[in-house]
Amino acid sequence: MKRFLYKIGIFGLLVFVLLNGIAFLSLYFLGKSCLYKPQYLQNGVKENQFDYLVLGSSIGLTTLNTKAIDSLTGKRGLNMSMDDTSMGTHYLMLQHYYALGKKTDNVVLTVTPWDAVDSIPELGNNDFQFITYLREDYAYQYYASMEKELFKPLTISTYFPLIGVSYYNVEVFYPSLLATVHPNKRNRFDDRGNYTYPVNTSDLKGKEQEVSKLLFLNPYYKKIVALCKENNSELVVYIAPMYKRQVVLAVDDPKVINHSEFLSDSKLFYDHIHVNHLGRAEASAEFAKEMRILFENGEK
Repeated sequence: MKRFLYKIGIFGLLVFVLLNGIAFLSLYFLGKSCLYKPQYLQNGVKENQFDYLVLGSSIGLTTLNTKAIDSLTGKRGLNMSMDDTSMGTHYLMLQHYYALGKKTDNVVLTVTPWDAVDSIPELGNNDFQFITYLREDYAYQYYASMEKELFKPLTISTYFPLIGVSYYNVEVFYPSLLATVHPNKRNRFDDRGNYTYPVNTSDLKGKEQEVSKLLFLNPYYKKIVALCKENNSELVVYIAPMYKRQVVLAVDDPKVINHSEFLSDSKLFYDHIHVNHLGRAEASAEFAKEMRILFENGEK
């Protein structure tokens, strides 16, 4: 019986080591790809200096078209917004950006009132995309602080990659197979990090007008402010157009561009909080005007 259990133990250990090896290779090939934005920033973005960097969730991703803005301002921008994320992710992305030796004169932080007021932030649904950088202190510390349950698959993956790869198998393992064959493929964003939603045929007109106050209670906001200052980048807060929602500033700050009520036609929106490609064109053009004013007034 002891010999049988011994063999079972040895077999189990070998299988565990083998599966961890496969998981390690999975993360290796994903880390060498351009599929997700953290990896694209390292492997696909060759420039190390930008005039402005856009951070945000899906609202920043689909509202500000850096190519259109650049054509109107003569500047060079990069959109590193990620859908289904929050301010903690934006901070992590900014850490990642600077850790890669990249610089930016301005950081454009796209915020929403519900994210800014969140004093107890949680792990974002797409934060797993930084899993290939677990050996970096900034990624490990972020996961360790944000995974509050007893089981911490991302944090544990530092030592046992099998855990994270298995837990996020659909988002990590299978995409890593695609990355092995097509390392330059990007997941729904162009070479400047932009993406857009199509025209929505659903009726948005039944929505009642809402008013939200912008209060910065999220602890990651102060961390972003400090990180920008440390790296000599000017922080510009951007509030994107939303359908029938007015965002009121709690503090009058000239570095806040409030376009919450800039668009009112439902045909320019994909849903209540996202513009479609038509709305993106108008929002980007108006944003370019605001940025030109900042540049002309002596901002970076």
